Amino acid sequence: MDVRRSRGELLFDAALAAFAGARFFAAAFPYTHGAWPIPLDDTYIHFDFARAWAGGHPFSWIAGQGYSSGETAPLYAMVLAAGHLAGFGGARLGPFSAFIAWASMTSLFGSMRALVPRPRWAAPAGALVLAASGWLGFVWWSGMEVALLGAVLGRALVCVLQASRARLAPGTNRPRAALRAGAWLALATWLRPEIAVLVGCVAVLVGRAAKDRSALSLIARVALPPGLATGAILLLNRVFTGTFASAGAELKLLSSNPFLTDVDRARELVTNLVSFKWRIVDLDLATPRGTLLLWVGLGVVALSARRTRGLASACLAAAAAYGLLVSWNGAARYQNFRYYAPAFVLILVTVLLGASELGRRASRSVRVCAAIAMGAIAISAIAASGAQVRLFRQASRNVAEQQVEVGRRLARMLPRDAIVMIGDAGAIPFVSGLRAIDALGLGGGSADGAPRFAAAAPHGEAATLELVERLPLAGRPTHFALYPNWFPETTARFGAEIDRVTIEGNVICGGPTKAIYRADLSALRAPGAPPPDFRELVPHGVLVDEVDVADVVSERAHEYVHPAPNGGHTTLDVREGPEGRVFDAGRLLPEGASESFVPRADGDIVLVSRVDDATRGLEANGRLATLSPPRRGVWRHATLGLTVRRGEHIVVRGVGAITSHHHWIFIP
Repeated sequence: MDVRRSRGELLFDAALAAFAGARFFAAAFPYTHGAWPIPLDDTYIHFDFARAWAGGHPFSWIAGQGYSSGETAPLYAMVLAAGHLAGFGGARLGPFSAFIAWASMTSLFGSMRALVPRPRWAAPAGALVLAASGWLGFVWWSGMEVALLGAVLGRALVCVLQASRARLAPGTNRPRAALRAGAWLALATWLRPEIAVLVGCVAVLVGRAAKDRSALSLIARVALPPGLATGAILLLNRVFTGTFASAGAELKLLSSNPFLTDVDRARELVTNLVSFKWRIVDLDLATPRGTLLLWVGLGVVALSARRTRGLASACLAAAAAYGLLVSWNGAARYQNFRYYAPAFVLILVTVLLGASELGRRASRSVRVCAAIAMGAIAISAIAASGAQVRLFRQASRNVAEQQVEVGRRLARMLPRDAIVMIGDAGAIPFVSGLRAIDALGLGGGSADGAPRFAAAAPHGEAATLELVERLPLAGRPTHFALYPNWFPETTARFGAEIDRVTIEGNVICGGPTKAIYRADLSALRAPGAPPPDFRELVPHGVLVDEVDVADVVSERAHEYVHPAPNGGHTTLDVREGPEGRVFDAGRLLPEGASESFVPRADGDIVLVSRVDDATRGLEANGRLATLSPPRRGVWRHATLGLTVRRGEHIVVRGVGAITSHHHWIFIP
């Protein structure tokens, strides 16, 4: 099996790929005001990481700001960095990403020819379907990693087919083919970690073809390289961030949202799948609806034919598992369902195998029906692609007029030592060139060892501000570039608006208005500083520990448990008292709900808890605390003497609903 093509075949594949991309870029160019058309802000996140790689700062979102686990496609960032070093830096990374997409589509067409060499029309027909798909085209030409992943997947499947055939082609060595498949799959896991579901499917397929060789040996050759590649990323995450999970997993997975019940998570997963079926499968891939029957029919043929059954089964099983896995991502149905694109490529390979099998049958009528089926699928895809081309145009316009424009304004308005806190980690830092803090954690923090904001973001903006309070004064944001609808408390309480950008016809951005603010974080304590009202607490003894509620770092250190999902939501307040503006976040404890934590002290202690004005009473370990009277502009405290054993949880609940903000532990 050979992926080499004749000159005519290569020219056809390259021209078809160029035409597929030209449809999208030609439609969008007149609307992006000179910027390269990019319909997703996340594309610029890859550009940020690539620029850091090119500057000698691997795995950094912004050079000098340390390791970030927010890049789930490090191989793509490396390839972009190579372009950066070759002279395609800055705004030229956009055209370079389009070149990668074109080369990747051309490569995938070649892999399709190797997978289905006969009949000769089958692979070009499959290539036409892939090139004509409007939805896949949107994702493919968006500048994301999907295009490069498609090319790598194609080469991996060719090697898998070589290693799994009952009769090997002359000169083919099964173990070497299995190892090549593993190497390609290792590269694929560095483009999308979810592709690991394919590894198990194809490893079993190759192992079944072992015959006189050890099946386990062949399975290991396929599975070990991607396993090592995945393990390397997990280990890097663990060493530099303290957890194996990537920032994207901590932020986006349904299991990372503490306020969802299991029923809520199941509902979200089903909603993602149903939304994909309705908006993409029905409206883009299967228009008219009868086309869906052709997809299914060709898939059934691929599964039933002995020659294609193995690879088709592996592709379909992996596509199903991949779809379920990415549906566990809370953002799966946003950004035009881009996460599902690799599953579509696997399904298309199965359909192509089915068409090839029909095309090889002796009956002329069967061969004609197969050709007609592929033609109908291609015509249907072309007919439905116009809506996706228009969406690509409008989304590129939105990103250019909002994200890119905000980055340009920041570059003009602010000094080079400014630090901007943002909620979109892509175009704004890339275009402005400024230091930045990503409030959602997909990018990174500051150069001063910032805490991981991805762990706080699912808990709300109050928890994010608690982590900002952990930053040294010199590393805190001087400005915000945020959606006021995403960060209402942050922008209203700590920002003074100095500019805003509002777009019309928004289809892709988080909101129509992105505002720029001058930050005033004077209400936040300096790291290690005592609380402003410390003089009131001193009479209780020597301070030995504190639990800052809604600060996920402090909570984790004290094994803190809040009553989520039926409570524990974060909130914040700023008091204007004699000691100045004082910020503190907290958690809402409904009536009857409790929180608990393990203090780093034992024996006789005094617990002093900061609560809200509405608190009628507070008890800890079943004992009622003394509550200070409410005073205008001053935080209230509840005080209680306790005896605790080492490692014992202190259980706190209110008399009625309360907001718990802070706990201090004193030795009297």
